Amino acid sequence: MRKVKYLPFLLFLILLACNAKITEEYLIGGYWVGTAGYEEGRPEGKPACLSLVTDGLEFIDENTAYSEGYDSVLGFQLEKQEKGVAVVFNREGTYYSYYIDWISEDEIGLMGVEGRQEDESCYLERQ
Repeated sequence: MRKVKYLPFLLFLILLACNAKITEEYLIGGYWVGTAGYEEGRPEGKPACLSLVTDGLEFIDENTAYSEGYDSVLGFQLEKQEKGVAVVFNREGTYYSYYIDWISEDEIGLMGVEGRQEDESCYLERQ
């Protein structure tokens, strides 16, 4: 009976974690590296995103990131879109868009937005 008493609290924590909202502040700090593809909500296979994001990405502040793969500074912003929140990178007027899945404090999944990087997906870990 004691265990049943804690079940509602445990369910509440799980729901809270599932609804965690990605913010710019969450992305800042550390160095994000693509270590796998991202399919059906889990890491699988090889990364299938541009080296812009998989070869090392550092979010410097709320609208600036550095791409190791392109050796350049990028603008970025988070946008609420039809299928979720997307991170949109701007490199010299060219835009790259990925839906972003929060997995944990040090893990995110990226899935290409339709019409842009729609066949791409990758799993990034914060180093």
